[in-house]
Amino acid sequence: MTKMKIFFGILIFIIICISLNNSGIFSGNNKFLKEGLQNLANPGEYPYSTEYPLLEGSYPYTGSKTVSNKDYNDIWMKYPVFPVGSYAQMTNNLRYWSNPDDGECIRADMCDALYKDKEVLSNVIQPLGPVPETMSGVRVNYYNTDQNLFLGPQAGPELPVFA
Repeated sequence: MTKMKIFFGILIFIIICISLNNSGIFSGNNKFLKEGLQNLANPGEYPYSTEYPLLEGSYPYTGSKTVSNKDYNDIWMKYPVFPVGSYAQMTNNLRYWSNPDDGECIRADMCDALYKDKEVLSNVIQPLGPVPETMSGVRVNYYNTDQNLFLGPQAGPELPVFA
């Protein structure tokens, strides 16, 4: 009886090993055995990203391969600061940046070293006007939706019924 248990134990072990080997878990190109951060080390394309910076398509490249002569006394004024509670809806969260150097470069000599300033759209946000009152749809927050988006008959414009 013990010889049968040993035989079946070895047989099950061999079957498990063969199935794991066929699944590719022991192969060299298994994604579970690779380092998880290897693609984040160099997110660009190989020959192109060694010659040009990563944001070269979004911001104009200076062409310089050296650092600038800036220090922290020169770059602090690039950080956007607006008055608190501005009725003009001005915040420090800019939507359009003229340069990725935002006044907080760690190593100050990296500011203005790689990218030139570009022309950007206005960062002033205009509040939306009032919603036109129409009875053709149902109001959801700021927007009106079509009535046919709701299932079932409408009990009224403010009380949709879902089936």
